[in-house]
Amino acid sequence: MGDTWIGDGAELEQVIVPGPAPRYFAALAYDAPRHVYVLFGGQTTKGTSDETWTWDPTKSTWTEKSPAHKPPPRRDAAMAYDPEHLTVVLYGGLIPDQSEGSEAADTWTWNGSDWTQASQGNSGPSYRDGPRMVTAGNRVLMFGGHIGNLRYFGDAWTWDGAKWSRVDHGPTPQGRGDAAIAWDSDDSSLFVYGGLGIRPDAGPGNLGLPLGDGWSMKNGAWVHLPAPGRPIAANGNAVWDPMTHRVVVMFGIACPDPTTAGWSWDGVKWSAAQVNVTARWGAAVAEDSDGNVLVFGGSDEAGC
Repeated sequence: MGDTWIGDGAELEQVIVPGPAPRYFAALAYDAPRHVYVLFGGQTTKGTSDETWTWDPTKSTWTEKSPAHKPPPRRDAAMAYDPEHLTVVLYGGLIPDQSEGSEAADTWTWNGSDWTQASQGNSGPSYRDGPRMVTAGNRVLMFGGHIGNLRYFGDAWTWDGAKWSRVDHGPTPQGRGDAAIAWDSDDSSLFVYGGLGIRPDAGPGNLGLPLGDGWSMKNGAWVHLPAPGRPIAANGNAVWDPMTHRVVVMFGIACPDPTTAGWSWDGVKWSAAQVNVTARWGAAVAEDSDGNVLVFGGSDEAGC
C-alpha cells in the first residue's frame, strides 16, 4: 500500500498526494529539529528499498532525498529520533541477499541531509530483524527483534551517540519481533504489546507465532500487564495519545486477515478501539511530541 494518513491516535484522515512507492515494513520517525517525518527503506514490488523520504506536515508533501551516503537497503528496521544528539537513529532490519535476507546489526544516524554509519557489526544488540524503537524522554529505546524463527529477543537498549547499552533486567518479556511499542510520557515507561514469537514446531523460515500479551518497563524493570478481552493482531503499531493519556494499538493481522481493530491502554485497563483507516499490517507509523500521527503504507494481504 502507498497511502498517507495524518491525525492523532484516535482520528486519522487520508491525504491524497504523490509520494513513495507502495511498501511495507518501512522505518518512520519524526525528526523534531527539522519538523519533518523521515521514512527509510521497506519492501516494494521492485525489491527492498534504500530510499530516504521526508514528509512536511506544514505543506502536506513528500520529498525524496538524495544523500551522499545511505544505509544498505532493508526492511523491518527500527528507527526513532534521538533528542540528546539531534539525529534520527536507524538500527538493524533485514538486508536482501541470495535467500531470505540477512539480519543487520549496524547503526546509522540521519542529520537532516545525510546518513552516517555510527556502528557496524555486533556492537551491542545482536543482529536482528523486526526490532522496534521509540523516543523516550531525552533518549531512544529499542526493544526486541529476531533472527528468523531461531532466536527472539525480549531486551531493551539505549543509544548514547557512540554505543548501545542494555537498560533492562529480568524477568523480561518472551522474545519477539515486530511488537507494537510506545513511550508512555505520563508514566515514563515503555509499553510493549504482542508481536511474533518463536514457533517451536516450525523451521527457521517460519514467520513466528502471534503473541497477545502486554508489558510495561520502567526504570529497567518489566511488569506483565493484564490481558485485553481478546488478542490484538500481530504486526501492529502503537502510539501515545496525549489527549486521552492512553496508548492506542492499531493495525496488524488477526489471522488470517488484516484489521484495524485494536485496543487502548490507560495504565489500568484496556478499552476497545477502532481506527478509521483501511486494514493493514507492517505500516510505517510515527508521531511528533504533540501526538500528531503519520501513517504510510503497509500491506493488506492476508496470511499468517
